[in-house]
Amino acid sequence: MPTMWIKVGDDEEFEVEDITTGLKFLGADTNPVLANTYLSDTQADGSNFSYSQYQKSVVSARFWLHFTTYTAYKLAKHDIFRVLNSKNIMRIRTDSEPSQVMYVRSNAFTITPEENNGHDCLFTVNFDNPSGYKYSMVNSDVLKTYSTGAWANYGQNLPYNEDTQYTFQSMNNFRVYNASDIPIDPYFQHHELSIIIKHKGTGFTITNKTNGTSYTYFGTMNSSDTLVLQGLSTYKNGVIDSNNSDYGYLKLETGWNDIKVTGATDATITFSFPFVYIA
Repeated sequence: MPTMWIKVGDDEEFEVEDITTGLKFLGADTNPVLANTYLSDTQADGSNFSYSQYQKSVVSARFWLHFTTYTAYKLAKHDIFRVLNSKNIMRIRTDSEPSQVMYVRSNAFTITPEENNGHDCLFTVNFDNPSGYKYSMVNSDVLKTYSTGAWANYGQNLPYNEDTQYTFQSMNNFRVYNASDIPIDPYFQHHELSIIIKHKGTGFTITNKTNGTSYTYFGTMNSSDTLVLQGLSTYKNGVIDSNNSDYGYLKLETGWNDIKVTGATDATITFSFPFVYIA
């Protein structure tokens, strides 16, 4: 039988069928929503393409509820609405793609018996997926050490028989693999990407030779310091330190990215981000 897991906030993940007795999950479907924007000239025919955008999508989850008495129906209905009609954002995943998660919000839905005096309800919950994306269940840097099947299914774009590392020590040239369907752009698209640096010495530059994006830090670091680049923001030991940077950032193209480090031969650098999928 199909399985759906739900996680609300910091609560533990649970199977949706545990909400109430008699509830069965029948499956879920979603499709990416790509919208193209065009600009028109008042004196010219046609339109000129401007940009494309992945927009909010909908996840349609189908359920069957079986009950024995009207009282059991009312109690089960209450339990289902209490969980699935919450105002909170929920993380969901299914057994068909156990390594991919979506962060969704519930819409209004109804639970009504299929016939008078019947004992079964078929209903659909249409969840809003505001980002329009699916994500890997954990970030790149912990993928290989995660113990609950974070990388259990096919279709994740990983290269066959190649080592994908995300922490690099004392290396001036290395490669970072982005298994996403799209480039990871922490600036224009606000994608999650943390670059964590340990280094003792003066400033350094990190350059993605694949696309030319780069980041330079001008400050001084001790061996106990930790620098984190998130988008255009630099944090040193948890305190904002962007004034000591050039406000640069790194974008990761899909597939392999060739990274070069100058000015820090001892640095330990970690790339931490979830892989992003559109379908």
